[in-house]
Amino acid sequence: MKIIVSAVLFFVISCFHTQEIKDQDAFKKCRKENSRKICLSDKDADGILFYLDQCPETSGPVENHGCPWPDKDGDGVRDNIDLCPDLIGEVENNGCPWSDFDGDSILDKDDACPADFGYASDDPHKNGCMKQDCKKLYEESMIRLKKFQEESKLVDYNGLQDKIINDINLKLLKEDNVIIFNKNQMFTCGTTGRDYYCPAYYDYETPVYSTNDFWNDIAVAKIYDKLPKNIIFATNNEGEGSGIEYEKDRILNEVSKPVKILDRYNNEKEAIVYPKLKNSQVKINQYNSLFIKILKNDFENKIKVMVLYKNADNSYSEKYLITYQYIGNQWTTIETKKEN
Repeated sequence: MKIIVSAVLFFVISCFHTQEIKDQDAFKKCRKENSRKICLSDKDADGILFYLDQCPETSGPVENHGCPWPDKDGDGVRDNIDLCPDLIGEVENNGCPWSDFDGDSILDKDDACPADFGYASDDPHKNGCMKQDCKKLYEESMIRLKKFQEESKLVDYNGLQDKIINDINLKLLKEDNVIIFNKNQMFTCGTTGRDYYCPAYYDYETPVYSTNDFWNDIAVAKIYDKLPKNIIFATNNEGEGSGIEYEKDRILNEVSKPVKILDRYNNEKEAIVYPKLKNSQVKINQYNSLFIKILKNDFENKIKVMVLYKNADNSYSEKYLITYQYIGNQWTTIETKKEN
């Protein structure tokens, strides 16, 4: 009999402890809206009583107060185990996106050379690795560069400027007005350019003599003296959406006056003209354009130059690629090629 009484008493005490209120404030708050039975129930069967469960309708772990762990970035990896909870990542990478340490667009997980810039390959052992020994190529290019610079030490580049200007074909400048593009920087110079199988930091541009060097104040004055035309100076800006900007400040001491340049759409732009002909006008819609650019320096003191002649509506243009070489202390034209 004593055994039965003890068992019943133990059961009653156990039930009492099961219903023990752990958080009186939370329980009172729950009771304002729910019955005692509901507040002491475990509706979602996650082991957390209703009044303590922050998500009583949805099963969740005790560590998150009865709520399921969220996935803020929606990558399928719960935030409690997601090492990058604010970035969409891969399950295999603990919720983080795969990195590309060397910046070669091949993810590190697939990159056989993750610390070195490389190129895609079907061979997984070569994928993301360089196709050539770029360090060796770079060292060889430095040897060529030193040779190139040594060759250029005693070269008279002022003489090249004279040669280029003297070779301007006046017959291709048929209009009375000529726009001279004296600040055009489309090309840079180099001995050999770059190897496209090597990363950018192995580039070796060597602008010994560039378009910038050609277009100095002396060149501007020489061209003005050579051309029996009304001259306007301008800059041709490279790149999408850019265009012509005319010099609005005097760059020569000769007499000048303001004019309006009319383009093919009859839009006006302000400019300064240096008139050398009596029939110079206030508004100009007929003119030729002259571009001179240094394209490339090369070994044996060779310089490739582009000279372009155009008219106002671009219906006429002639482009010439001229290669000069410094031979016997003077510049000689070794090739003139007309491009279509």
